[in-house]
Amino acid sequence: EKNEFYEKVDALKYQQEVKPTNWAAKHAGELMNIKFRYKNPTELVSKLIEHAVLENTGLIRSTSTNFRFAAAVAQFGMLLRNSEFKQSSSYASALQLAKDAIGRDVEGYRNEFVQLIKNAQLLATKNNSSPDDNAVIIVR
Repeated sequence: EKNEFYEKVDALKYQQEVKPTNWAAKHAGELMNIKFRYKNPTELVSKLIEHAVLENTGLIRSTSTNFRFAAAVAQFGMLLRNSEFKQSSSYASALQLAKDAIGRDVEGYRNEFVQLIKNAQLLATKNNSSPDDNAVIIVR
């Protein structure tokens, strides 16, 4: 069903109907595409800013400790919920990311979170006969 809003939305970059070989060659190394529109209060037409984010595994090391710690928290949450988006996440990788991003921890909350990951990893290992780092703890 078509509507007025749908007709005004830009075509999606990664969902074009093209042959997979053409798509792969055209978007090699791209992780995502960001489109941002803005309009100054006195203008009638919006402006588009579009930016392709390239895949770069070393990029996380150059981010702030706050960003890395937040990423560890998100990764840990996906593991606890057995998220379909967890991909290759593991308790070990969440633990290492959190430990490397403790930074200035005046109240000790970050160190407490690191201990929480260790405890969850232990529980997950005990709940399985084989020590699988990707074991899941069911949270209800």
